[in-house]
Order: sequence, then structure tokens, then C-alpha cells
Amino acid sequence: MKKLVQNYKKEIKIISLIFLFKVIILSILPLTGDEAYFIKWAKTLSAGYYDHPPMIGWTIHFMSYISDNIVFFRMLSVVTTFIVAYTIFKIGELYIEKSRAFFIALLFLASPVDILLSLITNDIVLVLFGSLGAMFLLFSMEKTNNKILYATLSGIFLGFAFLSKYFAVFLMVSLLLFVLFTYKTKAIKNVLIVTFFILLAVAQNLWFNYNSCWNNIMFNFLIRTSSQYSLESVTNYFIMVIYLFSPWGIWFLFKDRKLFKLNKLNKLILFVLVLILGLFFVVSLKNELGLHWFILFLPYMYLAFAYLSEETLQKLFKYNYIFTFIHVALLLVILFLPISLFKDAKYYSDIVYATNPKKICNELKKYNNLYTFGYTTASMLSYSCKRDIKMVFSGSKFGRLDDKLLDVRTLNGKNIAVFDNGKIVKKDFRGVCSDVKVDKFNVMGAEFYVGECKNFNYKKYKQTYLKSIKEKYYNIPKWLPVGKCYFTDRYFK
Repeated sequence: MKKLVQNYKKEIKIISLIFLFKVIILSILPLTGDEAYFIKWAKTLSAGYYDHPPMIGWTIHFMSYISDNIVFFRMLSVVTTFIVAYTIFKIGELYIEKSRAFFIALLFLASPVDILLSLITNDIVLVLFGSLGAMFLLFSMEKTNNKILYATLSGIFLGFAFLSKYFAVFLMVSLLLFVLFTYKTKAIKNVLIVTFFILLAVAQNLWFNYNSCWNNIMFNFLIRTSSQYSLESVTNYFIMVIYLFSPWGIWFLFKDRKLFKLNKLNKLILFVLVLILGLFFVVSLKNELGLHWFILFLPYMYLAFAYLSEETLQKLFKYNYIFTFIHVALLLVILFLPISLFKDAKYYSDIVYATNPKKICNELKKYNNLYTFGYTTASMLSYSCKRDIKMVFSGSKFGRLDDKLLDVRTLNGKNIAVFDNGKIVKKDFRGVCSDVKVDKFNVMGAEFYVGECKNFNYKKYKQTYLKSIKEKYYNIPKWLPVGKCYFTDRYFK
């Protein structure tokens, strides 16, 4: 390893500079709604959550014993990128020369993806545990010693990946097909060990869903799916694939195609990428994909460059780090722009709130029983103001954790205040309040609103909101056995 570091001094210096800029960016980047929402998960430790399995909530929870600072939480993303680079190196080392495997790992760290992986999301723990699980599975196939230990570690980490996000299943299927087709009967014992630990994670998640309205299944497979073809989503899919490989990366793969040989590493890449890129294309026909969908599969995208010539790899590294520094420059320019430049923008109040949350919190101190209309604002206020703030009057399919945390019946007859960074009118409350008084305050030229709801009427709220929410998000199919459902048990029994 020392010799490799010596051989790639220049590249490591460039990556060190990228790392420095990444730390600067994540230190000044405002808190995002999703980050705040996952931190909210962590404060209410649970066997699972409404949107996804629980691993990101568990991880942040245990990190919070050291510090609850957002920069500290984001360091998980920094550590993860280096661990993923390490797994790229170790997986590559099993099948190709060590120096080439090391350079591919450096190539990953020099890419714009490394900068983009700065926020704390469930995709971070997904790629962390998924990459470690894949590495140990391949160790159990290729190493001569400790095969059972490696298979056990693989099963544990892949189980953690499943408890991070259901996308892990696609990687598991790809790995299973690869090892069975490549190693045949030699793989069966290790596969059984890995499967055992994965099934423990699956059982835990099924038990949570059985006793929690089938939250994860309902949200991911029934509620957020679309049935309408979209040319835009297909176009975006191809743009994202080109972006992640980079246009020059795709060109180099094509240019050096004669160097491609069907060895074990390339079989692994084909099993993973053909399955996932094909599947995502089908999904894109009717659903919008985000860049985060691909994060788990980034190691295999970069391992795909392993057959390129040394000269081509050097060019790819150069173009990648130049592209990365363009990202860095743009992000820093945006982050240091005066907020006043955006004063006429439609979402100026969002910008002010994201960059100056303490000023908003100071204005809201006088409101004791405070809520918001959405999960993003509720989560961000909870973190920034150090208060437990939940959402009401929301019909959104996203972020419905507060359905479990808040028993609306306890609000009956009370006076509550509801914050929003958009205009509030009395009809927003749909007759739930006997009277509504709307207050307004100004921070840095942006207007914010608080609706004071007098004498909250639970029966009216149930009629106008809860029944609709039940029909849309808690209408569990009859073929799913239900143990407990906090929502229907609380309001409709």
C-alpha cells in the first residue's frame, strides 16, 4: 500500500484538496428538509418508520450520543465515500492487478459524485452497508481463509443495507446470480449463510410493518407509484446515467471496447449494471427517478472502467477532477452569494428560512403550542428551534411519521398555532377552528405567517382530514394480514 501511495502522490494530493473543499461545503451548506426529517427519526427511536426501514434513524441516534451537530452527522457521508472507495479497491484487487484497482478507487474519489455525497440521507447508509456486504461476499468466494467469517459479515452488512432501503434487494439479486453462475456449487454454503442473516433483517422489517399499518410497503409500492407514461422521466433517466458515468467516461468505454474481456470482474459488473439499469429504465417509463436511486450501484459503475488502458484512465481521472472542481466552484459561489440577490425569487422565504433559521425561531418563541402544515418545515423547526414540532392539516403522502407521533384527539378544544412560509387564509383550516387569527412577521424581507387556531374541533378534523388520509394512505389491502395499525386503531375503532 505504501508503494501505491508513493506512485500516485499527485492524484492523492488532488483528492486531498477535493476532500478539503467537501468539508468546507458540508460545513456551510444549510440544513435540508430530508436531513432534518431523518434527525427527527433518530429522536424517536423505533423499529421502523413510515417512509423507509430504520437504519439511518438508528445510525444518527447513536451518533447523537457524541454530538447532535449537523456537520458531525454529515461526516458520516465523508467517511462513507472513503469506505466505498476502499471496497472498490478491495473488490478490484480480487480480480485485477492491485495498482489498477487502487487507481479506480482514486477515480471514484475524484468524481463529482464524491462532492454530491455530502448530505446525510438513507442512501448513505445504504451504499455504506451494501458495499461492505458485497465486498465480504466476494471475499468469501475468493479468499482461502475465513470464508465463514466473511460470509457472516456479508450477511450482516447486506441485512443492514436492506434495513436502510429496499433498493438493497436489487443488489442482492445481482450478487446472488453472479456468485451462483460464476462459482456454482462452491457458492452454496456461503450463500446460505449470507441468506440467513439477510432473512433476519427481512423478518424484523416484516414484523414492524405487520404492527405498523404496513407503512413501508404501502408507501413504497402502493402510494408513491405512478401509472402514467412520461417522456420527461425517461429523458431524465438517460441524462442521469450519462452524468454518473460522465460523457467522456462513456466515450472511453466505447473507444477501448476491444480491451474488454469477460473475466470475473466484468461478469460482476454486467450482472449488477445490466439488471439495475434495465430495471430503472422500465421504472422511468412511468415514474420520476432521482440521482439517489443510483448511489448503491456507483462502485460497479466505476469498476466498469477497469478494462481501460492506463493512458485512458489517466485522461479520465484528469477530466473527472476538473469536472469536480467546476462543481465545487459553482457550489461555493452559490453558497456565498448575498441572499438579497434572490429577493424577487418565488421561493425567497424558503431561502431565508434555510439560511437564517435562528431568526425564525426567535419570532416563534411566543407561540407555545406550535405546529406546521408540512413535515419538512416541522422537522427543520424541530432541529433549529430545539422544540418538538409536528405537522397538522397535511394531506401529503410524504413524511407522515407524525401520524404516529401525534394523537390529534389530544388537541380537541385547544388553541394551537400553525406556522407557514406562505400566505395563510382561514379556508386552509376548513372549519376545524372556531376562529382563526393570522399573524405575519418579516425576516430579511421575507414574510412568514402563523395561523392561530382557536378551539380545535377534533370531530371536524376527523371528518375533513383523517377520513381522507385513511382512504389514501392507510387503506391496507385485504390480502395483507394486519397485527396493529396505530392510525385506524386510534381514530376508527
